Amino acid sequence: MGEGKPRRLNFLRDVTLVAAPLVSALVIARIVFFGQTTQGFSGDTGLGSFDFVTPGLIAALVIFSLFYSLRRRGEQVARLVIAGITIAGTLSGLLLLKTWFDASIMVPAIFYVSAAPLGYLGLYLSVRNYLGLLSERKTSLLLSGSASFLGALVGFLFPPLFTIFFLFALSLLDIMMVESDALRRTVGYRRFESIISLATVPLEKQVVGIGDLLAYSMLTVASLRSGNLYVAGATIILILIGALITSKAAKSRLRMPGLPIPVFLGAVPYLLGLLVL
Repeated sequence: MGEGKPRRLNFLRDVTLVAAPLVSALVIARIVFFGQTTQGFSGDTGLGSFDFVTPGLIAALVIFSLFYSLRRRGEQVARLVIAGITIAGTLSGLLLLKTWFDASIMVPAIFYVSAAPLGYLGLYLSVRNYLGLLSERKTSLLLSGSASFLGALVGFLFPPLFTIFFLFALSLLDIMMVESDALRRTVGYRRFESIISLATVPLEKQVVGIGDLLAYSMLTVASLRSGNLYVAGATIILILIGALITSKAAKSRLRMPGLPIPVFLGAVPYLLGLLVL
């Protein structure tokens, strides 16, 4: 019994660390875009006029450039990428705040008064994280918050089906990268652990990457586009179940991709809604 209680507490802590960015992204999107989340499960998915080629080419170019840069400058590039994500999260938060202010017909001056300290805080923490001056706890909060804001914005800007198919493609890429051990081979075995520690939130025995949290947040907000909070809630629950399955499987495997199971499970409620309704 003495060992069981700490284990349960650690389990709840891990679930909270993964769930918090998803719930935050859902609440943020619901508040900011209130009244615009009622697309429903209609046949008009917004994909007819959407340009798939350009985002695909850009994503391929970014991935190629990232691996090339990591091979040459390893940890420095990783720190720069994480700083870019956290700064993008800060800017996303400010843009979401501006959108909410505009929709609420508030005095514009209030936005600028509140945006200045919030923007400074985000940039300040991003710089300190880049320099390695933040504690592990503050780094985890910064990464989770950035994933929430950036995921809320990106998840709402793109059509839900595009987001889901994009995440499916990333999941397949994640499988190939993990199974081939591409990152470790690219940066070298000695620098691999330090790079992973920069881009992950530590759990009890595993880690979850900021890219995973960002993908989960995007999927959660995309499901909210159905206009149904129950669908978004079911998405969060299935993502968490998928993350737990991944964590369990990782104990018996040397390497385990973090995206496929949570993303494939999390997409089920929205896709079922399209088929049934």
